[in-house]
Amino acid sequence: MRGPIFYIKLFTISFLLLSFTSLSNESKWNLFYQSDEVTIETKNHNCDFSDAYDQEFIFLRITNLTDSSLNLSYYLELWYDNECINCENKKPEYEKSFNLNARETTTSDCINKSNESKIFVKFSLPLSKMPGVNKIVKLTNFELKNISLKYE
Repeated sequence: MRGPIFYIKLFTISFLLLSFTSLSNESKWNLFYQSDEVTIETKNHNCDFSDAYDQEFIFLRITNLTDSSLNLSYYLELWYDNECINCENKKPEYEKSFNLNARETTTSDCINKSNESKIFVKFSLPLSKMPGVNKIVKLTNFELKNISLKYE
């Protein structure tokens, strides 16, 4: 018969293994764009919302590498299920602009739903758990076009 210490050790080992497994599945930042003035990195992230369907996003981390304030702007082109939704008709909602102080970094998050620096990938839940949603479309490509930097 095994004593309580055996079960405590078994529980601890199981917990540590699960913790390391979940850490290894977390997406890492990948360099997407780099110049002497700015870097843009991407990372896939799943957001669990209490008041909306869970969603997967591509987070952007934008870093000003200079000692001056600057404005970064670009046009975001998106392909869902291999079809570009905004390549032909340029829409103002896909024109993005960020003011960054010297050496400042801005990063996407799940908390601010209107965050301009994240890109919707897909809903994370199965269709059966999302009444009113008929099809789950998935981001298959994106491009940041006409990247422009202006010093302030």
